[in-house]
Amino acid sequence: MTASKIYLKNVRAYGYVGYLPEENILGQWFEVDATLWVDFEKSTYSDEIEDTVNYISCIQKIEKLIQTQKFKLIERLVGAIADSLLEDLKISQVEVKVIKHPPIPNFQGSVAVEITRSRPQSVTITPKLEATKAEPSPEPKPTTPKPKSEDTGSAKIISIHTDGACSKNPGPGGWGVVIHFADGNIKELGGGLRETTNNQMELQGAIAALEFLASQPQSTTVDLYTDSKYVLDGITKWIKGWKKNGWKTKDNKPVKNQEFWQQLDQLNSSNIRWHWVEGHSGDPDNERCDAIARSYTSKYA
Repeated sequence: MTASKIYLKNVRAYGYVGYLPEENILGQWFEVDATLWVDFEKSTYSDEIEDTVNYISCIQKIEKLIQTQKFKLIERLVGAIADSLLEDLKISQVEVKVIKHPPIPNFQGSVAVEITRSRPQSVTITPKLEATKAEPSPEPKPTTPKPKSEDTGSAKIISIHTDGACSKNPGPGGWGVVIHFADGNIKELGGGLRETTNNQMELQGAIAALEFLASQPQSTTVDLYTDSKYVLDGITKWIKGWKKNGWKTKDNKPVKNQEFWQQLDQLNSSNIRWHWVEGHSGDPDNERCDAIARSYTSKYA
């Protein structure tokens, strides 16, 4: 084993790994130290990145795991980080330490776990083959190259769930968003206001979701789920009449939350397929959105 090492210190990212409910909802900062055993002797002469390990890529791997995974145990997280780093064949061994500051009453310290893992030595056995008469290879058939998709697998969004909550209505409120990508990754968004209404937070959740979608344009359809009939009917039915009537209802009254509706209308497109899901019915993504929204409601209370 080579004695050359690369040290990564104080890699920080915000995540939701933890056994306590508060850790899953509010999240916390994680700190990671990693030591990589790498034979970079060649790079000391060549001065080429290809002859060593790109530590920027390693840092990004660590950050992505913390930000996207929902493990219950920090031990599971440290193992996943070690395995991810060992995917680079230039790394023969890793030592990873993960530190967190759990929300335990009257505890102001930190908790850390550390693991050392090595790449298993592989042995290739070549079987002894009997001599056979070679068959002539068939003529290759011409193929038509497929057009490349504009969407990359890692960036493609397949579904979005949104929800809003409010205490006292009007009063402090929050919204939550859960976004699923085709590669299995999940992104969560959340926010709130000190003085708002439930309908405004339902709308703001949908607005935030579509703003994020607009930052990663794609040509495929995205399914968006909301448990608010107010949002669903408004964006799919009522809004056409409101706009035609100068943002007034059929009773000639100003549309409530007009600025929210105008922003949502501007972000909406034919690629969005709107759905209603019953709230508090056991749908895991709806429940998660609700938990995020309620956590921000409590924050602004």
